[in-house]
Amino acid sequence: LMLVFDGMQAQTVDVTFRVDMQDQTVSPLGVHMAGSFAAPLPTWNPAGISLTAPAIGFVYDTTIEMSVGYYLEYKFINGNAWGQDEGVPGACAQNGNRYLTVPANDTVLDVVCFGSCLPCVLPPVDVTFQVDMSNETVSPNGVHLAGSFQGWDPAATPMTDMGGNIYEVTLTLGEGEYHEFKYINGNAWGGDESVPPACAINNNRYYTVPSTNQTLPLVCFGSCDPCVTVTDINVTFQVDMSNETVAPEGVHIAGSFQGWDPAGTLMTDMGSGIWEYSFVLQSGTYHEYKFINGIAWGQDETVPWYCNQNNNRYLTVPESDTTLPQVCFSSCLVCNPPQVDITFQVDMSLQLVSDSGVHLAGTVQGWDPAGTFMTDAGNNVYQVTLTLGEGEWHEYKFINGNDWPGAENVPPPCANFGGNREFFVPSTNTTIDLVCFGECDPCVIPTNTFDIKVNLEGPFNGSDMNVDLHTANLIPFDQPYNTAPWNYTGSETYAWNVHDEVVDWVLMETRYSTSDAAGAIPANQLNIQAALLLADGSIVQTDGSSLPEFTGPTYADVYVLVWHRNHLAVMSSLAVVGVEDEYMYDFTDLLSKAYLDGQKELNVGIHGMIGGDSDGNGDVDTDDKNTNWNTDAGSSGYLGSDLNLDTQSNNPDKNDVWEPNDGMGTQVPL
Repeated sequence: LMLVFDGMQAQTVDVTFRVDMQDQTVSPLGVHMAGSFAAPLPTWNPAGISLTAPAIGFVYDTTIEMSVGYYLEYKFINGNAWGQDEGVPGACAQNGNRYLTVPANDTVLDVVCFGSCLPCVLPPVDVTFQVDMSNETVSPNGVHLAGSFQGWDPAATPMTDMGGNIYEVTLTLGEGEYHEFKYINGNAWGGDESVPPACAINNNRYYTVPSTNQTLPLVCFGSCDPCVTVTDINVTFQVDMSNETVAPEGVHIAGSFQGWDPAGTLMTDMGSGIWEYSFVLQSGTYHEYKFINGIAWGQDETVPWYCNQNNNRYLTVPESDTTLPQVCFSSCLVCNPPQVDITFQVDMSLQLVSDSGVHLAGTVQGWDPAGTFMTDAGNNVYQVTLTLGEGEWHEYKFINGNDWPGAENVPPPCANFGGNREFFVPSTNTTIDLVCFGECDPCVIPTNTFDIKVNLEGPFNGSDMNVDLHTANLIPFDQPYNTAPWNYTGSETYAWNVHDEVVDWVLMETRYSTSDAAGAIPANQLNIQAALLLADGSIVQTDGSSLPEFTGPTYADVYVLVWHRNHLAVMSSLAVVGVEDEYMYDFTDLLSKAYLDGQKELNVGIHGMIGGDSDGNGDVDTDDKNTNWNTDAGSSGYLGSDLNLDTQSNNPDKNDVWEPNDGMGTQVPL
């Protein structure tokens, strides 16, 4: 079977997938494969890609043309439905699937057995396991080996005493197989060794079978290394039960040094909540253990992750008698540790803060998103101080509001396995470093550029806009919007020679909304600045070329507004879209680009702001003619009543601009 798809990359190669079904009863529906294939191939469809049955033998295959470098996860299906898919061993799996990065050349993948990392028939290899019991009292039931190669049966594989306290057994295994195992002093669980973390996976020894017969290195029982001369060491264990109601049967200790019997070792009540027991252990040996409030599993403590191995406490026995530090039951610390004031702080500069405020939730307060209110300390920084115990480990996150939908997403570089922030309480009062909400570092306030295009009706000449005011050198060097109704206090200035195509000053504003354009009200202003309008409709800074820049957050949806001193203001009907910190919006190509169609068609397919508002109050009405135009008629200069911006206040302003628009008003939310 040959399948071809047109991937995104130009270079493609043929990849042949093969699976051996000799250990399976093949479904009458055939063998299929499913995976993260690119279109037009089916994605994760268990019936989507059929493998060709062999004429002889059990190997099914298919060849697929794929893009070089494409990363694929996949698995084989004995049938055509989920539930019939193979279980891929962890040794050759990612996310429970087989995986492949497509190489640069045509490739025929190795045959694998269904549900295995390896071929179905493996060359046999003799492997000899050996353990030194010199430091142990060997059980009357002997020494055994248990592992994944024999079903983890602690009594099934006895080892032979070879003399000198060395025990040995040879097994025939398949080349390339991965196995985990451990040695048993006796023939039951509880007599199994505790394998030190340095040579353990899942608290077991591990091994990949080579291609030739092999004897594994001799190791000491419960050690990564050969046995050395050991010394009997008195080790005293202590647990503080002050925060517990002690069971009538008392407090016990269970561990690898006593067969993991939860009722076998009663500790002594030393008073003041302290219980104690001493063992004679051998120096250098590794052990795991835990305390039991009673005599049965289920009454054992839960050891926190940061002081456990395999959910147990652990130690390597030192070279001299030792009394271990007191620990609180189910804790890594002493009971009731010294109290420390910890101040948490978060910068909300890039967030629209909820009306419910900002909160902290975590192990410090029971994960209640509404339980710990943070105080606005100014400059968008919110703080709260909590009194915690020295040495405690806590995880937490900040909440914008008082419920979980407002919780921050903590990025991986500073998130723990649970997706939360974490810390250990130090010994002195501490203020945790300021971070930006949802980030690992302090807030960096972005600077965004805006590429906006708009036309004015008055100076529009059919294709672009006239620049008569600039030619006559009438445009003021200082921005003109510092009076009512704009009352803008910016200090923008420009020089006459920065550009030959300047039409006039405009005022450009951005607002945000959490709903739609109607929600972009004046109270939601993000930024405002005066800028220059060029003949082609582009808006630039006072240097005549740079796009306007706004420094500040752009949370929620951003809408852009353009104001002019004698045209009706417009606002984008859609949120402007930012690409790499540049926002673009063209009002000119569609009437509907202005909120509520608040502009007009100036020529076929070209639109612009409505002229006639000589007093800039947002309405074209009789005041614009009777007060302003009547006063200025016959005058020249930089005049509000010069509606077509030709430097003159005359009849064309009244007849061509004001009269057709009389009664119109801006649609910008005011």
